[in-house]
Amino acid sequence: MISLIVALPMLFAFLSSITVYLDHDRIYNEVILLAGVLSPIPIFLYNLDNIPINSVLGGWTRISGIEIGINGVNIFFLLATLIIFPLVAFYSLRHFDKFDEKSGDVSKGSKFCLILLLYGGILGSFITRDLFNFTVYMEIASLAAIILVGSSSTTGSKFASFRYLMLYLLSSFFFIFSVGIIYVKTGYLNFHLIQQNLVMDTEIKVAISVAFTALIMKAGIFPLHFWLPEAHSKADTPVSALLSGITVKVPVFGMILFLMYTPIDFLTVPLMVVSFSSIFFGIFMAIFQTNAKKLLAYHTVSQMGIVLLAISVLDTYAAAHYAFAHALFKSGLFLGIGALASSHETKNLKSLSFRGSKLLMLSFMILSLAIGGVSPLIGAFGKHEILTELSGITTYLLYAASIGTLLSFTKLNYELSSPKKGDHEERHEFLEKVIVFLLASSTIGFGIHYYPKLNWMDLVFLGIAVGLFSVLKFSNLLEWNVPRFYEKDLKGLGKQINFYTTVFVILNSLLLFLILFRDALEGLLL
Repeated sequence: MISLIVALPMLFAFLSSITVYLDHDRIYNEVILLAGVLSPIPIFLYNLDNIPINSVLGGWTRISGIEIGINGVNIFFLLATLIIFPLVAFYSLRHFDKFDEKSGDVSKGSKFCLILLLYGGILGSFITRDLFNFTVYMEIASLAAIILVGSSSTTGSKFASFRYLMLYLLSSFFFIFSVGIIYVKTGYLNFHLIQQNLVMDTEIKVAISVAFTALIMKAGIFPLHFWLPEAHSKADTPVSALLSGITVKVPVFGMILFLMYTPIDFLTVPLMVVSFSSIFFGIFMAIFQTNAKKLLAYHTVSQMGIVLLAISVLDTYAAAHYAFAHALFKSGLFLGIGALASSHETKNLKSLSFRGSKLLMLSFMILSLAIGGVSPLIGAFGKHEILTELSGITTYLLYAASIGTLLSFTKLNYELSSPKKGDHEERHEFLEKVIVFLLASSTIGFGIHYYPKLNWMDLVFLGIAVGLFSVLKFSNLLEWNVPRFYEKDLKGLGKQINFYTTVFVILNSLLLFLILFRDALEGLLL
């Protein structure tokens, strides 16, 4: 029964591809899109009372078949997907009308088909308990996402899509390699059977390490984040919301599967170092962005670092809860910026303003507090769970990350609250505003449900962030332009990909070195 959660969106994606070629009136494409994104919801709700659920497709045994299931961890990934995709679908109905003439040979119906394919691939990744099946669904989702980025009419989207494709292929080759090692060593691809037959020798440790490196790149975590800022900022707004809100959670869920079924304690220290590096790098880069969508994209780099931090402390539920929170507030922020960018016809923060819409103003303020981890909003719930696993300097580092995030979003709200030309209520689509407000409201509702507490420290962090912003603003330090090291042409793109590949190989080699010589290094240190 739960297999229909994946099968129905795939079916509607196929139907959507047919209507595109039959050249029917656009209403058919819109009806199929909405039916496709809404169809899994009744199946999900029907099975809620029976969780945890596990079944093997076709009545086979675990050894021969593909196992799927819903439990207390992946339910949060499924819930986020089933909330965000329908809202983005309704948002897309009017949004793509504005750009249809500029979109070249990629029609609105084709984009709807790709969104449904992305939807099905993501849902399949979240319910499977088979390593190879997870890989297949992750590849389906990734390819749909890459094409959607390239289908945008935004200048530079084709370069962003190609960069995404090259680095996606690189990480996929290494991930498949790690899957092969695990299969050779255990004889199985089912996660339960892998767990039962796993012997933690050097080969398995190498395989898990390589898999994590590949998944870190796919999730856009520093220092393997290279594809993410351009892809998320150049894509159409609905696609940006889906990429940042949901798609990057697929490799994160892959890490959680490894955490649930294999020992990864030998990776905890390297993962924690990478996580904090990603957190602070993303915040630093976001603070100096003038492109509103790129600011949000760099915060995805930072926020995925927080999810990786939860994984590094071996807390599956904290990782799932924070991933769920991030999905809600980040998709809302992207859709809100998209509504402003459409009405002002620019993404430059200096030219955007939400003064023309009180509803958008309220939504942005709520979403900004949510991403900053201010209680009782949903971001505070996951942050609190992670903090309970930290001690010493790592606790204060996460506090500093909260202040840095609030600082960056203080800047965002300051710029958006400044009066600009074109601050007219009627220029904002009503449906777009309502959808953004619904996502903002969900951060309050889920936050109060899961973490109905007020933490006075959050007000202290907010005050520090506002104070730091004032200092940076009036000292003109925020006007610093981040330097570019490569030209925006094909030659520069080739150099970038070569450089990024080198960094990927170096990180992989460093992790392997730590695994192979861990005992010797510990002896030297002690």
